[in-house]
Amino acid sequence: MEKEYRTTVRARVTKHVVIALLISIILVSIVNMTYMTRRIIKGQNRELTIATELCGSQVDAWVNQIRGVTIDIADALEADGELEKDEIIALLDEFGESHQNLVFLYVATEEGDMYMARGVTYASGVDPRERTWYKTVKETGASSIIDPYISATRPDLMLATAASPIYLDGKLVGVVGADADVSTINKYVNSLDFENGSYGFLIDSEDRIVAHKNPDYQPNINKVTSAADVIPEIKDILGSKAEQGLSTGRDYNGDKITYSVSKLENCDWRIGVAYSQKLLYKTVDRGIRISLFIAIFCAFLIAGEMTLAITRILKPIEKINPALDRILAGDFSTNLNISNKEDELGELQDKLYEIIKQLSTMISQQKSMIVEMEKGNLTVDDIPEFPGDLKETSIALNSIKETFNDIISDIQFSAINLQSFAMGINETSDIEEMRAVFEELSAEANILMEKTNRFKTVPPTYKAEDFENEEQFVADYSEDE
Repeated sequence: MEKEYRTTVRARVTKHVVIALLISIILVSIVNMTYMTRRIIKGQNRELTIATELCGSQVDAWVNQIRGVTIDIADALEADGELEKDEIIALLDEFGESHQNLVFLYVATEEGDMYMARGVTYASGVDPRERTWYKTVKETGASSIIDPYISATRPDLMLATAASPIYLDGKLVGVVGADADVSTINKYVNSLDFENGSYGFLIDSEDRIVAHKNPDYQPNINKVTSAADVIPEIKDILGSKAEQGLSTGRDYNGDKITYSVSKLENCDWRIGVAYSQKLLYKTVDRGIRISLFIAIFCAFLIAGEMTLAITRILKPIEKINPALDRILAGDFSTNLNISNKEDELGELQDKLYEIIKQLSTMISQQKSMIVEMEKGNLTVDDIPEFPGDLKETSIALNSIKETFNDIISDIQFSAINLQSFAMGINETSDIEEMRAVFEELSAEANILMEKTNRFKTVPPTYKAEDFENEEQFVADYSEDE
């Protein structure tokens, strides 16, 4: 029964090559995706930093616009050379009409006078010189942005102030102030162009939140919120007083967020952007999917190419088995045509051809000797010694021929003696002489028996096929004897 093979060399080689290929592609893809993910995150963080700085520049521009109003009024009053009530109020009203976004526009003098635009009356009994905005400008001698505080005129409002000094003859004579409602600042910050899912927030010089998407964090007359308390992830950035910093954590909604905080250029306030990591992961996921698609496509492409290459390379091996089957059937004239290339398969073909040629020659030599011996020709030439383990076969055949030569020669010699003894018996009737002749004949027979006793023979009345095994044959034959 022909043996059935479950797999082929081509299938095994292809499987291992494909597995090795897939492992290599997977490892390379993992390394590539890890590197790509880090690069994307690094790039996104860099873009986030740039976006934060850009937003900061917009807030800076807004702050400068408010402060610019106070500087322009101060410059106009300094150009007049004196502080006249009517001129101050007229100038304030003029600027107030063109800057409706400002809640209050006013001038306070060193004498404690307070003048406000749009006919607003300042709170009685409140000395403007004791207000934070006035004291800050007087101490610094320069334009300043004041952190949010409760308005003396409107206690229901939380205001942020830009203030600039007025100098006459090098002497501070007053301060110009412009107030913006914190809610207005919050609207402005939230109106900046942030990517979907991200939002901005503003922090003052005391690290308190000025504007935030969450209304609970926005300052009001009842409380102000410390940024470090509600956004602890940026505490280190605030504490370091660095110009810019990045941090990750979860915001008030529990979403994973990357925070970017940047200091404004013209004041001590900071602009922050909370960037949803979902957006980051979305970009990373898209990159990973693209990489996986390319990796899988390349894997199929290379696997297909490798399969075809292996098939072409191993196709000549498929010709070996049919050739060997014909050889096993006794056809040593089989023409091997495995490969016409000078490679390992070509070398294998040449060696198989030489093996078959040598086997064919050996079999032909043995066949020739045996046929001649069957015909009775024991003078046939000896078989040349076979190589390697086949050497014993050629020696045994040559020895058999020589042994039969000796036995037949002895039989012929014994036959001649038998003829001679028979003639002697016919010429005498002496019992003693006949006994001597038979003794010589017995000695000749013993010599022949000694030469042939190593051969097992079948008696003429029996055939080996009549016995199941050698032991039964020997036992039965002994009984017959």
